[in-house]
Amino acid sequence: MRILAFSDLHGDELALEALGKIAPSYDRVFICGDISHSASYAESVLESFPKAFIVPGNWDNKIVNERLAGSLQWVHEKRAPIGDGLNVVGFGFSPPTPFGTFGELSEKEIYERMAKLNIDQNTLLLLHCPPKGHFDQAYLRSIGSGSILKIIEEKKPLAAFFGHVHEHFGTKKLGTTELIKLPPANSMRACSVSISNKKISVEFISL
Repeated sequence: MRILAFSDLHGDELALEALGKIAPSYDRVFICGDISHSASYAESVLESFPKAFIVPGNWDNKIVNERLAGSLQWVHEKRAPIGDGLNVVGFGFSPPTPFGTFGELSEKEIYERMAKLNIDQNTLLLLHCPPKGHFDQAYLRSIGSGSILKIIEEKKPLAAFFGHVHEHFGTKKLGTTELIKLPPANSMRACSVSISNKKISVEFISL
């Protein structure tokens, strides 16, 4: 299985066009939030990536989230089979930021809502925000979510994909979970992932 994964488009037209050109060569597309403030741009994303799974970021506004939530691609607080015995579970948004963006939740609410999700060791977890302490240093502090960290430690998904913090990208293990920090797509970067027999190979690509 080949997956094209990216986050943080932030309405960038060139990135959307470049990603749309390569997406057909992948089996699935993972979009981890911060897509747009424009409903028409969100519509273009849905049209460009019919095989996508999408979660919201903190930056996406109410109109965009309502449009995305009405689509089959929306997987926020949902679980979907993806083949090869694997499943996708999504949870977007972030803890509070200094910017007062639309998609912010308290840590308490993040944990309570994620604890209800059917996450298991065959889950590819789509997030927007990193787990606290992992790829989350920005503004001279850690801006990841302690609740997401706790959920990953408790439920041990196969992998977790996330964006949010533009300064970082890379992979690392958190217990048995492969953490995949996506680069911001508006910097013309994305991630190509191959999964075979639950073995994950990650390549960061330029668009």
